Amino acid sequence: MVKLSDVAAAAGVSTSVASRVLSSDADARISDVTRQRVEQVARDLNYTPNARSRALRFSRSEALGLVIPDVSNSVFAELHAGVEHAAWQRGWSVLLGQIGAPGSDRAALSQLFGRGKVDGVIIQRREDTDDTQLRAALDLDMPIVLFNSVLADRTGSVILPDEHAARIAVEHLVALGHRRIAIIGGRTTHDAARRRSEAARSALADAGLEPVAEIEAGWEAPEGKAAMAQLFSNGSHPTAVFVASVNAALGAASRAMSSGVHLPDELSIIAIQDTWVAQVYEPSMTVVQMPLRNGGELAADMLLDAVTSSTPLRDVIATPAPRLIERNSTRPPKDEIVASGR
Repeated sequence: MVKLSDVAAAAGVSTSVASRVLSSDADARISDVTRQRVEQVARDLNYTPNARSRALRFSRSEALGLVIPDVSNSVFAELHAGVEHAAWQRGWSVLLGQIGAPGSDRAALSQLFGRGKVDGVIIQRREDTDDTQLRAALDLDMPIVLFNSVLADRTGSVILPDEHAARIAVEHLVALGHRRIAIIGGRTTHDAARRRSEAARSALADAGLEPVAEIEAGWEAPEGKAAMAQLFSNGSHPTAVFVASVNAALGAASRAMSSGVHLPDELSIIAIQDTWVAQVYEPSMTVVQMPLRNGGELAADMLLDAVTSSTPLRDVIATPAPRLIERNSTRPPKDEIVASGR
């Protein structure tokens, strides 16, 4: 097994210098040439740092916590991958956990990540957690970064471009010729859900349209299924539906088809976020893919900077921009198809 002293000897530096380079000590006065030489030697020798000894030396666990609403929800896979990648690059680990209903958040977080298990936490809030409940959950003695949520007068958030994504989705439906468009939004307790719904309404207004119906629902399949049933019962008869979350969209599509409504011939559906389920579902779901992996990397880097060098937490916008992925759940409405000869 390669030791730190082996790396130091091969690079022609002291063990102390090698240690400070490989622990990413930003305060160490070491030239870039020396840093690069040590890092290259470490790669050549396949050196793996001793995480336990490093943690003891720096009085840190060298682990981050990632809290998501449901560890089995494939929507969060890319977020997890991004956090893992950024942490791994800096020699840190990630502990994944979920929390239950609002009100139990702070106790759950303390149980999951208390007693020095992690040095900071990234939290993706539940959609049924309001701002007051979220503030109570954040009352922990460690740095915390919120993922895709903002609280007034509190820094430490990575915000996804929700407005841009919703606008892309609605503009896609309008470009196909749809004029009777409904909105199935997320719960307004969640600021990201509010941003998406407001942007969808704004995009429709810019096209000279209003939603034929707007239903506040959850972001999961059962809520989407119930929302679609409500659309059918209120007589709105949309030709297309914008859904704020892909899981809810899958539920909505299921309810439509079980009612004898054919997708996309009689109804088009588009959603925000992407999962493998949306790709293999029939018909496959047209989505606006969000930069979850990139956002996860930004969140982890922000948190690691705060933990290792006391860098103040900040608010950032994740890039790249959302991306429209056209699949089989959207097409022009029937009257437009007939008019164009398609």
